[in-house]
Amino acid sequence: MNLYETQKQYFEAAYKKGEHGWPVSGVSAPIVRFLKRFQSEQKTGRVLDIGCGEGRHTTFFAEAGYQSVGLDYQKKALARAASVFKGDTSFFQLVQGDVFHLPFLPGRFDVLIDYGCLHHVRRRDTQAYLNSVVPLLRPGGYFLLCCFSEHFKHHADERRTRDWLVHQGHYDRFFRQGDFSKIFGASFDVLEIKEEREALYAFYYVLMKKKD
Repeated sequence: MNLYETQKQYFEAAYKKGEHGWPVSGVSAPIVRFLKRFQSEQKTGRVLDIGCGEGRHTTFFAEAGYQSVGLDYQKKALARAASVFKGDTSFFQLVQGDVFHLPFLPGRFDVLIDYGCLHHVRRRDTQAYLNSVVPLLRPGGYFLLCCFSEHFKHHADERRTRDWLVHQGHYDRFFRQGDFSKIFGASFDVLEIKEEREALYAFYYVLMKKKD
């Protein structure tokens, strides 16, 4: 069994138990800030939330009047997202799918969100991720990314000699601030990078705009 299959089983078990370490409700502050900016530029548009989980950000954009699509490969996560959404379903769509095989046309979206997907993509598969994701965003569109910082730790005694590890059956990659321009610079202008830390957890929030 390959790593991605093991990883898929890990997330399936986590959603089945309902015991995991990521938020299931509420909206991340960088997303709230971005929406205010985006609303001043355009009142309508299409948003894709990759690895949407229980759909907290998919829901947020749908409730703001944007065509919002949440994608995840876990049925239980999507079922949870569907059960909690109470808004206008014409603005809200959930799709089961894999980040490497996205069922959308090029240039389809004005905003892409990845809050927690890229850091589970093996380093050697980064280009495959880019080949799948980048074409979906129109020129001038925005990409909002959240991923593990190099300062992230699963436990206080964790020590690493490289920027990735396999933890409890799933792959985690840890990023440095300079990584984003190297990975995304050919296609995006990096507008903002912010690191936030809370106890052992540390994440980078990155806002990018696709080049024309």
